[in-house]
Amino acid sequence: MKIRAIKLHYGLRYTLSMKSEKTSQYENTPIKERSPEYIKILGELEHVIWATEEEQRQYIEKRIMDLSKNAKKGEISPVGHSMHEGFLGPDMKVRRNMIVDPFVMDDPRLYMDLFGILKMFKEAPGWEKKTLREIMPNAVQWALSQYFGNSVAGNNTEMQNRAFYLDHTTLGSQVISIQELAGKGFAVCAEKGAAAQNLLAFVGLESTLVASTECRIPAEANEEAHYFILLHTLRGDMIYDPTNPQMTLDKNERLISYSPAMYPVTQDQAQRLVSGESITVEHRNEKIIDDNQKIQITSHRVYTGSKK
Repeated sequence: MKIRAIKLHYGLRYTLSMKSEKTSQYENTPIKERSPEYIKILGELEHVIWATEEEQRQYIEKRIMDLSKNAKKGEISPVGHSMHEGFLGPDMKVRRNMIVDPFVMDDPRLYMDLFGILKMFKEAPGWEKKTLREIMPNAVQWALSQYFGNSVAGNNTEMQNRAFYLDHTTLGSQVISIQELAGKGFAVCAEKGAAAQNLLAFVGLESTLVASTECRIPAEANEEAHYFILLHTLRGDMIYDPTNPQMTLDKNERLISYSPAMYPVTQDQAQRLVSGESITVEHRNEKIIDDNQKIQITSHRVYTGSKK
């Protein structure tokens, strides 16, 4: 469940001031652009993001209530039930691994953060004329950073995350509220994958959360457990990795901008993932060197589906 360690970033508002045309590696394919549910929710959000906090809380409460009506109960983990479609309700436990207590997605502040990020994008130069549909992929990614307090891994992220769960290892598997990880700065793929899954469901998108045991990020790394998302769109499916975004780094390897890591997959590849097979994708980062020139850094990642 490791995520690439780099030096601390300059902050969300700084990265937002970077080139506004930087979206995702799947930027030319709108996400679920004709989905009735997505269009309906986008229309509601156009008004809600400018509403009072109390009105926003009421909207969130109703939306969560509606989504929870059909939410499944149970548990998801890399070695148990390892795929989940739709909203993770308060009765769906998520395990980082089988020796620690599970957590549940029970904090409405996650969606308040999304509202704040959407509003920030709409007020930012170069973004104000973009539609919420165009903004949404970046807003979801940034809402994760805002809520958990880290956009990518730092040098001690994995160690801090493990230390947290060592204090949550009980015989009876007591449930952890996701609120306990909010703002701590050490969320990894289990927490970010679950939160991203709920943000996507909240705005009306369809996706499947995959808890894998054999991903390799980058491809030359050892196999390890990893949570990622298979996002379903009218133009096809794509892999979305909320934990490992596309990055722009300066010459000192500091993060100055990031965007969602999304990779289109064919129908056959999507079915292979569902069947537990592996898919190799090309990942691209950018690095700014002397004279503000950008060079592209290409690598490969291997995502493996559910081993049923």
